[in-house]
Amino acid sequence: MDIHDEVLDLIGAWALDACDQDEAARVDAHLSGCATCAAQARRLRSAASWLAADRVVPAPPALRHRVLATAHAARPAALMRTLLGAYAGQAALLDRLLGAVRADDWGRSDPRHETVGGVVAHLAGNDAMLAADLGLTVVPLPAGPGAEVHAAWRAQSRVIVDGLAGREGGLDQRVRLAHTGPPPLRPLRDALVQRAFETWIHLDDIGSAVGHGTTTPPAEQVRRIVDLAAALLPGALADGSAGTVRLVLEGTGGGEWTLPCGPGGDATIYADAVEFTRLVANRRAAGSIPHSTTGSPAVSTRVLHVAATLGCD
Repeated sequence: MDIHDEVLDLIGAWALDACDQDEAARVDAHLSGCATCAAQARRLRSAASWLAADRVVPAPPALRHRVLATAHAARPAALMRTLLGAYAGQAALLDRLLGAVRADDWGRSDPRHETVGGVVAHLAGNDAMLAADLGLTVVPLPAGPGAEVHAAWRAQSRVIVDGLAGREGGLDQRVRLAHTGPPPLRPLRDALVQRAFETWIHLDDIGSAVGHGTTTPPAEQVRRIVDLAAALLPGALADGSAGTVRLVLEGTGGGEWTLPCGPGGDATIYADAVEFTRLVANRRAAGSIPHSTTGSPAVSTRVLHVAATLGCD
């Protein structure tokens, strides 16, 4: 199922505000570039208003998270759709941005991958690694850094979305995560969170390079990124588990996470959730992210510095 067909399936629920945040983000991204679906959406939203659906009060964020988490645990097929949808939504946003990139923008500087074209090639390579682990088609990367690499990345992204769209399970399959060092093996569910995470981060990298600014993903996606970081941190921190660190993150996607941190005592770190995910992506320095701590200052400092090494590049 391509993004157009998926939006047609979701558009009725979207008109009634019944989509989750990832689904709504995908619909909104598609409607901005598809006049046919946008007209249908306006008709449905207008009809919904006659039912007073536009006055529905949204559920509190904490309640929404608990209900969705319970539903996802009970319905693994729905979780596959949610995780795949988050990745597809970020890919749609990046695709739209790249479609507006001028020819001379492809050579703009990037601190990690030399140019904007290099960023897209890097992202396509990490997507290709997941495709290979899943037994899906690997799209060859062209030598040129312009529209050709954009087309190759888009094709590789669609291979993953289309290849997983009909699967009812497989989220526990072990695949490689993108990493600056040897790729660790993790369940597919973690790899899909990472693909959405990395696509968003590189969307912001390219947006900043070409003057389009930065974005913030939906709260549920931010929370899943922190969940993944919290799962990876203990192994990156220490050989033992004598102490614990508690992450208390506020704002979009906020919550609390408690994890073992090895010897050295206990600590609590208070920070903004989106800023913490940017730290995990190494887009924020450990010493510059706004935060406060209680407990062991040495443990807090160490946790923040190690968190910055968990990203894909």
